[in-house]
Amino acid sequence: MVFITTWRAQALFAALALYGLLSAPAPPAVRLVEAAIGALLVVCVGIERPLMAATGHALRSTALPPWESVGTAAFVWLLWAPLVRGLTLGWEPEAIVRDVVPLVYLFLPVLLVPLLRCAGPQAVPLLATGLTLAGVLFVLRWWRHTEWGFDTVGARAMGDGTRYFLNAPSVLFAAVVLPMTSLSLMARGGWWRWVLAFALLVPAALCLGALAGAVHRMALGVMLLAFLATVPWWWRRAPWALAWAAVLAASGAALFSDVALGALELVAEKNRLTGASARVEEAMAVLEQAGRSLPALLFGDGWGALIANPAVGGWRVAYTHTLLSYALLKAGVLGVLALTAYLAGLVPGALALLRANPPLAAAVLAPLSVALSAHTSFKYLDCGLLLTLMVLAAEKAEHKG
Repeated sequence: MVFITTWRAQALFAALALYGLLSAPAPPAVRLVEAAIGALLVVCVGIERPLMAATGHALRSTALPPWESVGTAAFVWLLWAPLVRGLTLGWEPEAIVRDVVPLVYLFLPVLLVPLLRCAGPQAVPLLATGLTLAGVLFVLRWWRHTEWGFDTVGARAMGDGTRYFLNAPSVLFAAVVLPMTSLSLMARGGWWRWVLAFALLVPAALCLGALAGAVHRMALGVMLLAFLATVPWWWRRAPWALAWAAVLAASGAALFSDVALGALELVAEKNRLTGASARVEEAMAVLEQAGRSLPALLFGDGWGALIANPAVGGWRVAYTHTLLSYALLKAGVLGVLALTAYLAGLVPGALALLRANPPLAAAVLAPLSVALSAHTSFKYLDCGLLLTLMVLAAEKAEHKG
């Protein structure tokens, strides 16, 4: 049966729509909407597959691809070892749950890809569309929070708001994939495709304007690199469409030159004032806490552990701003090794997607590079779904090839 007609697809798409429309990248509590999203994800994933992965029973299959075998083993270790450690040290149950849920999100490829592997050809575009929709909805809610202050972009730095909508990886994904899709439609030709291509540039501009308005430095830089990296690919396949895109980009830059220059000045000023945003001091605090004993160094302080984080004024919080320091704090050196093995196992899929579909790869890898290196967004639902999209699209491309 074609995937788009299945109840699993409907549940996944509905979860993403609710996520962008009513939830937040990191909701402070489980409300009715978060419970509904969780229920829809359970409907999509089921019970059997999570149980098989959590217990390691899935490793009994002899047909697993290497990344899935490594990912399942890493998931088992990272689920149980820090969980037992956290319970032993007596951390708050709510804090433990708030760490375990992001772990499940990060390992969504292990849970979802086996279920979607045999799906119809709509699996990849449906997931990509759902992520784009969530990102655009987050952006619209941010603009509403700013009272649609379009004239503020480039004039002064705008706040992220209390819900940090723009931190969601799906926002950067939408900011890259929408122009890529627009260019693809131009390359294919036809008047209705041109109309749709120009229509897609509207939400793309809203995403770009939001990231520039809130001065998300790394997101803006990575987005520019994503576009530049695909220029040779577009030049070989659709040079005239690329020329049109260059004309549109140049016209936009000329028309809004004051805005563009103001945004660049704000980025430079933020670099001067905040630098690396205390990431180095944060990492040193994690090393100090993990190095106090051999068990803490090897196994971490477990899910639910807190740290006096200098990146947030020394407050004792349950998070750090980078995946590496977070994993070392919670799961120790052994947890970092397990996580590294899992992510390294996904690298061949990323390379395969780069060869098969550079525009989609650029759209996926741009937010993942931010989330997995220098931002707390590695804990968000859409980060795990972007990893799922990357693996699934790579497998579909290799199968087709």
